[in-house]
Amino acid sequence: MLKGEGTLKRVVTGLILIPAVIYIVLYTSAFWVFAAVSVLTLLSSLEFNKLSILKARHSRTDMLGVLAGVSMPFFLYFCGKEAALPVIAGAIFIFLLNGLFDGRDLKDRATDISYKTMGVVYIALPFSYLIPLRRLEGGQWWILFLLVLVWSNDTFAYMTGKAVGSHKLTSISPKKTVEGAIGGVIGGGVAAGLFNGFLNMGLSYAAVVALSAVIGLVALAGDLAESLLKRAAGVKESGSILPGHGGILDRVDSLLFTIPALYYFLIWRLQCPI
Repeated sequence: MLKGEGTLKRVVTGLILIPAVIYIVLYTSAFWVFAAVSVLTLLSSLEFNKLSILKARHSRTDMLGVLAGVSMPFFLYFCGKEAALPVIAGAIFIFLLNGLFDGRDLKDRATDISYKTMGVVYIALPFSYLIPLRRLEGGQWWILFLLVLVWSNDTFAYMTGKAVGSHKLTSISPKKTVEGAIGGVIGGGVAAGLFNGFLNMGLSYAAVVALSAVIGLVALAGDLAESLLKRAAGVKESGSILPGHGGILDRVDSLLFTIPALYYFLIWRLQCPI
């Protein structure tokens, strides 16, 4: 694929997806956020299965991993976030029970059980926190705040790294630089500050600086976590469903850990206004 063609696909895909995401976040009910989260969890879980380092995967175990993941947003929507722990415990029990009747090598069974459990905790659980986040007062605006912060962080990190990046951040993702990471956190903080000011989100200057810095670093950790999984699996992208962008996981990796981080910040803020 030519470089210009890949860039064009990225732009076109972004022009279609970004307005759609903003519309769902701002102008639909919590049910449609739940529906969107369920679809994204399904697709992400399917991609996650393909990142397994096991040479001998089991189709039934893969299916159970996906079903366990999709059950998380379902139970959080209908039963509340208190259902998260029972879902995880139930998933582990089902994975272990399935492992008893799996015909593969014992080490492969144990590794796959651990991997599938990680998929539920790594993808389904944080994604599902969009549901209780949306139900908070002004939740739709806080979700948009998070998207703007993380998207700005990613954009400024790329631009800064491209312009002045010279010190590699980690061997896991060779193209990432220390300068890019710093530029991303600063750029995300500026975007968060402007968003907070224009939409009157009620955060103090100090809170915006602290929150944007934490979210920026957590987003970076999420990005690197997926890079680690991809390098271990020997693939460049988690999938190809999004032209020019790769897979769903490639687009949401920076968001995964930041969703529950923002949610619990807001819960804490209700008790300790800042």
